[in-house]
Amino acid sequence: MRFFLIILSAVLITGCSVTPYKDLDIDSTSNFKSPTKGKAGIYVYQWKSGIIGAISDVDFEIKGYPEISLNTGEYGYFELPPGEYEYKGTGGLLKQYGKAKFEANQNYFFRAFFNMGDYILWVKDQVEINEAKSNIKNGRYEKYSVD
Repeated sequence: MRFFLIILSAVLITGCSVTPYKDLDIDSTSNFKSPTKGKAGIYVYQWKSGIIGAISDVDFEIKGYPEISLNTGEYGYFELPPGEYEYKGTGGLLKQYGKAKFEANQNYFFRAFFNMGDYILWVKDQVEINEAKSNIKNGRYEKYSVD
């Protein structure tokens, strides 16, 4: 079963990276905070999933930058210069990294979850991005803290 979940996650991550992000026409800043001029805003969150999500923190990482550890219902935010980066798609023993290109003055959203290891999905769906923006604005998601 674990092998199946790993393969499924790899296929999902690979499948999501087929269409370039800039061609998806995602609106990541309307009715929301824009990043500092000339920077890309990175949001990572974990759905509020109760006790199941509280079992273990999920670590989000962009190579060369500090990790953010999230628990259920938490989000993190930081800014980067525009450019190409690698983010951790899966954690644990089988770390896999995905490539991402960030443009200035845009926000990018990643969803973290725990399923026998850390998993990070780059959110490329406008409905989910709007939901994440709303959850951050209205306080449903809390800013992560170093525990």
